[in-house]
Amino acid sequence: MNTHIFKLLFLAIACSFVMTSCLKDDLNSPNIPQAGFTMINVHTGSNSIIHKADNNFIQTMNNPLPFKGINFVYLYPGNRKIQTIDPTNKILIDSTYAIKDSLLYTSIVFSKAENKVGQHVVSDTLLNNLSTNSGIRFVNLAYDKINVDLYIGENEVFANRTYDGNTLSNNSFKFVSQSSGQKKLIAKNSAGDTLAEKDINLSTGMYYTLILIKHNTENTYELIAHQQYRN
Repeated sequence: MNTHIFKLLFLAIACSFVMTSCLKDDLNSPNIPQAGFTMINVHTGSNSIIHKADNNFIQTMNNPLPFKGINFVYLYPGNRKIQTIDPTNKILIDSTYAIKDSLLYTSIVFSKAENKVGQHVVSDTLLNNLSTNSGIRFVNLAYDKINVDLYIGENEVFANRTYDGNTLSNNSFKFVSQSSGQKKLIAKNSAGDTLAEKDINLSTGMYYTLILIKHNTENTYELIAHQQYRN
């Protein structure tokens, strides 16, 4: 197994998740084929969600993945049936994905228009050398499908980002290098109006996933940021 997978920052530990019924997929031996699988929940229609891999619980009913939560497990490679259910056991997503040995994957479950639920599962590629920088990516999952510019301070970093919820574009999930330090994230629409802001400390050698969502009840936008990996 490729050793780069062990560079992961296990942020799921900080979320205090206890992986119980998925232990057969969460193995510590470097000799067993496995892939890294990060789950991010930005689905506004439920307080939490639960993932299952081939009918084995990843999260449990007692320890679900909360809204805006992040979790990490190892998965065996192969064609894996990944289900997402809500706390009432209603199936939200039921799809099969080809998981390859030693790769890193991110799953994002998000809300779409008309109370629908979407999911993107992407294979992650880390940058060769961040040096003193951080790695960031920006995903526009605001369901009203507006184009968004993301600024870090006064600098436009992602321009005219279209809605990423309908089709999966790997370009939207590529990490780019960004100077580290205390930053202010600002999402603006095409008219230059501020939709959401967030203060963040970008740590050296760390990778971040930045997501814009829209709350369907308050009619407001929110920027969500998660640390995922470290070099």
